[in-house]
Amino acid sequence: MSVFFDGQLLVTPTTASVVNDDAMRNQNIGIGNVAAFVGRSTGGAPKTPLRFSSPDAAKRVLRSGELLDAVLKAFDPSAELGAPSTVVAMRVNPAVQADLPISDAGDVVALELKSIGYGLGENHIRVKIETGTLQGKRLTVQQGDRYFTADNVGASAFSVQYTGTEETATVSVTSAEVTLSAPAGTVAAKISLTDFPTVGSLVDRINATPGFRASVTGRSDSVPTLNALDHAAAQSVLDAFTVRADLQAVVDWFNGNNQDLVRATRQPGAGAPPANLPTTYLAGGSDGVTTFDDWAASYEALQRVDVQWVTPISGDPAIHAMNDTHVSFCSNQLRKERRSVVGTGLNTSNEDAIAAAKLLNSDRTSLVHIGHYDYDATGKLVLYPAYMTAALIAGAFSGVNPGTPLTNKTLKVRGWERDLVNPTETDELILGGVLAVENTDAGYKVVKSISTWRQNDNYNRVEQSCGFALDFTVRAVRQAVDVLRGQKGNQLIPSRAVSITDSVLRELARAEPEGPGVLAGDANSQAFRGIRASITGDVTRVEFECSPVIPNNYNLVTVYAVPYSGSASA
Repeated sequence: MSVFFDGQLLVTPTTASVVNDDAMRNQNIGIGNVAAFVGRSTGGAPKTPLRFSSPDAAKRVLRSGELLDAVLKAFDPSAELGAPSTVVAMRVNPAVQADLPISDAGDVVALELKSIGYGLGENHIRVKIETGTLQGKRLTVQQGDRYFTADNVGASAFSVQYTGTEETATVSVTSAEVTLSAPAGTVAAKISLTDFPTVGSLVDRINATPGFRASVTGRSDSVPTLNALDHAAAQSVLDAFTVRADLQAVVDWFNGNNQDLVRATRQPGAGAPPANLPTTYLAGGSDGVTTFDDWAASYEALQRVDVQWVTPISGDPAIHAMNDTHVSFCSNQLRKERRSVVGTGLNTSNEDAIAAAKLLNSDRTSLVHIGHYDYDATGKLVLYPAYMTAALIAGAFSGVNPGTPLTNKTLKVRGWERDLVNPTETDELILGGVLAVENTDAGYKVVKSISTWRQNDNYNRVEQSCGFALDFTVRAVRQAVDVLRGQKGNQLIPSRAVSITDSVLRELARAEPEGPGVLAGDANSQAFRGIRASITGDVTRVEFECSPVIPNNYNLVTVYAVPYSGSASA
C-alpha cells in the first residue's frame, strides 16, 4: 500500500503535512503612480531611466537644464495636492564621459580614469597624485567645491624568501604568473595565477616549492592575484622580498565608495603604480547634439520602466507625436498602461493649440498651451513655456490617488503667460481638446483636465482622471489573477479567479482616505458587479462591470423665486 501526497509517493507509514497559503496572498494594491520626464540636462547618464525620490537627489545628478527644472516642478506641483514619492528622468542628449589616462614612472599607461557622470561639466573634474606620507600614494579628486582625498593608498600582498642552498634565487611577477628561480635563471616553479587566484592559495603553492617560503601580509588571504599584483623582474629573494599591489590599491580606491566622481580601469599588462601627477583635469566630456534618433532611443529605453505618466520637455509637435505613440504602444502591447501631458512652446495661440490637439486626437495625451511665470534657481522671475506647465500637471497627477481630477485644482505658478477668458476662450479650447488653465481669485487653476480625444464623449477617453482610474483597475485585476497562470486548469480555477477579482475590486472601491477610491458605488448602485469566470481548454476568462470615478464638472443650482406675501395689524 502507498499514497501520493504533495508530490511524493509515501510508502512507509508516516504522518505528513502540507501548508496551503493561498488565502495568505497580499491583497494590497501594488500598482504605482509615477511620472517620467524626457528632456535635456547637463548631468546624468543618457538614455538611462534615472529614478529620484527627492529634489536634492535630482539636483546632484542632473545638475542643470530643462529636464532638472521639470523634475523639480513635478516634486512640488500644487499647494493643495500631494507630491509624488518618485520621479523618473530620461536624459536625451547623447552626452559622453570625460577621461584621463595616467602613466607609471616608465611612461606606460597604468590606469584610465573615466567620469561617472556624462557631459561637458565632467571636464571640470581634476585629479592629483602625490607620494603617500608613509607608503603608497596620496590621491585627491575634486569637482567644484566637492573633493575627496586619501593618504597611504597602497597594499603589500605577500613576502617570499629563498632558504635553500643555491647562491642566487629570484622571483618574477607578471599579470598572469609568478616565476621562482634558484639559482637565478633556472626555473624552479612557474605558477599560473589563473590556477591560484588568491594570495592565500598562491602562498600555499609557493610554500610547496622546495627552498622557498612565503607568508601572507596583513589580511590579504582572499585578495585576487590575476591582473592585480605589481610586477617584479628577477628580484632577489635571498632576503625576504615583499610583493606589493599598490597599483590595484589605487584602482580599488577610485572604484570604491570613497568618492562618486570617477571610476578607474587598470590597463592590460600594467604592473606599476601611477607616477606622481600634478593637478590635471579630465577631458573629452561633451553634452553632444540631440537628434530625433536620440529621442527615439530614449523612448525605447523608457519602455522597460514601469511609469504611469510621461511628459516630453519639448514643444516640438513631432516629439509630441512620438510620445503619444510611446504611451499607446506601452498601454496596448506591453500591458504597461500610461498617459501623457504635453505642452507647446511660448506664444501659442488658441487656434494653433486646437489644431495641435486635433493632430494628436488621443485619449491618452493631454495638451496644454499656456506657459507660466516662476522663479528660477537664481531667484529670477522667468517665463517658462507650456511644456513646463505640462510637467507641473503630470507631477500633480502622479501625486494623487488614481481617478482624482485636476479640474479646479491650483498649480504652483506666479502667473500665466496670458490669462484666458472663462468661458469665452475656455469653451472653445475644451471643445477643441485643449487642457486649459485660468487665473482665478482663488489661485491659478486647471479648468478641466481633459485629453485631446475628440471622436466621442466617453468619460474614460475624454477625462484623463477617469481613464487613469480604469487603467489602474484593469492593471490591478490583471496583476492579481496572473497568479493563476501556469496552475492546473481544473474546476477550481474559475472560483479562484472570481474570489481574487472580488478582493481586488473591493479594495479599489474602498473610499478615501482608507483606500484609493478608484471605483464609485453604494448599496443601491454597486461599484462593481457581475463577476464571472470560465475556463475552456487552457484559457480562463474573467469579466465584470465596474464604475470608475468620474469628475464632478458641473454644479447646477435652481432657485425658485416666490413673491413675499404677508399682513400687518396694529
